[in-house]
Amino acid sequence: MCVLFLFIVEVSQYILNPPMEQIMEDVICRRYHPDHAIAMPQLHDNRCKDTEVQKTLAMVRSWSTSLDMLLPLFVQISFGVVADKYGRRLVIFLSLFGCFLEQAWITTVLFFPDTFSIWSILYGSIFLLIGGGSQMVVAMISTIVADVVPVSERTGAFYLIYAMNLLISIVVNPIAAFLLSIDPWLAMWIGNTVLTIGMLSSALIPETLKFRQAADNKRRGQDGSSTAQQETLLPSKKLPSARELAQRAWFSAKNDVSHVWRFIFTSKTVVLLLLAYGPFYLIKLTFVLDILQYMTRRFNWEWSTATYINTVSSLAGVFTLLVLLPISSSILSKRFRFDSISRDLFLARASIVVFIAGSLLTALAGVPWLFICAMVITNIGVGVSSLCRALLNAVVEPHTVATLNTTMSTMETLVGFLGAPVMGWLLSRGMELGGVWMGLPYLATTLLGVGVMTALVFVRL
Repeated sequence: MCVLFLFIVEVSQYILNPPMEQIMEDVICRRYHPDHAIAMPQLHDNRCKDTEVQKTLAMVRSWSTSLDMLLPLFVQISFGVVADKYGRRLVIFLSLFGCFLEQAWITTVLFFPDTFSIWSILYGSIFLLIGGGSQMVVAMISTIVADVVPVSERTGAFYLIYAMNLLISIVVNPIAAFLLSIDPWLAMWIGNTVLTIGMLSSALIPETLKFRQAADNKRRGQDGSSTAQQETLLPSKKLPSARELAQRAWFSAKNDVSHVWRFIFTSKTVVLLLLAYGPFYLIKLTFVLDILQYMTRRFNWEWSTATYINTVSSLAGVFTLLVLLPISSSILSKRFRFDSISRDLFLARASIVVFIAGSLLTALAGVPWLFICAMVITNIGVGVSSLCRALLNAVVEPHTVATLNTTMSTMETLVGFLGAPVMGWLLSRGMELGGVWMGLPYLATTLLGVGVMTALVFVRL
């Protein structure tokens, strides 16, 4: 059921993102060129690739992403605590409900361009205060995996989840490109429908909190029956007043922050792995959010063509996650006697080196065939994120896993909030400068990759 839910949600995102960018470009283009015809996908207006139009598109998208990261930051730790106390499924549903409301607002703004400014899209981020945004969905899925999968098998589970994501993109990207060639609004309505189905299907995900509680009780040598007996006595107690509830909430929040600091940030290994994971998230974000616009501008491609080409990188990623990394893991474990944690650290270091080479080539590639080669090389290094997540889940105490994944989600949010506008500015500045400088954001991701590699080199297990 969890796999089906992931499939539905990911399909909606891969269908929604390309048409949303094209419609935004269309609306912005008419702002600069009033005679530009909106909602006419068959007519290619070269003026929409002008620097001013593309700069505005880059900044609207980057600031929207930044606010999508900022506002959930205020509630993510709280929802992490809710997940540890009341269950993962509730948090997933609330997160998706907030995402659904934001997407409904964006659709409304784009559907009525004469009523709303393109910048009104930014107000939709307010809805992400409900549930903590898409990053909480990722955090809860990782927590569910950690609840039911042994440490030795978690890396493979994270590989499969990420590979499934890429497989979905391979299947859905051509469909999205085909829909774009007909009408971007057709793709938008289909994507919104699929997102709604995904939100409703989250209610069917099995709850795994009880597995984690049972494992913790067994590890601590506690008798589950005594816990159950205590729970049966709770209804007979007098209900607390509003003031008592507020005091308990404050005390719980204070203890939870102390808990996060004690179990996570006092470990040098965990800190270094987080310092590797956080910047790499910004790298991934830049490739996911900016690559389509970058391709359409640098090579003067249609949005549908860029969406087709983007499938190549997904194919390389799937090959890496389903073939290359599992074979490498098997060789390191069986032939060289690496334990699971040392093996994952070695593979993470090797992957980031490959990723740095691909990122640099992406920035410098001035012809389509070289750019496609760069995308393939870059995606051979995509395992860094899954490997770092597996390492982090392996080196912390089992009962802190949900807190860890929430902390990782919060770090992603903070990094995205600070980094998205910077990357958007680099993209728009690169378009102004032209030539090789159009790859400016990917020169930045190369430098970030060097920072990730440095953090991984200093990790000692």
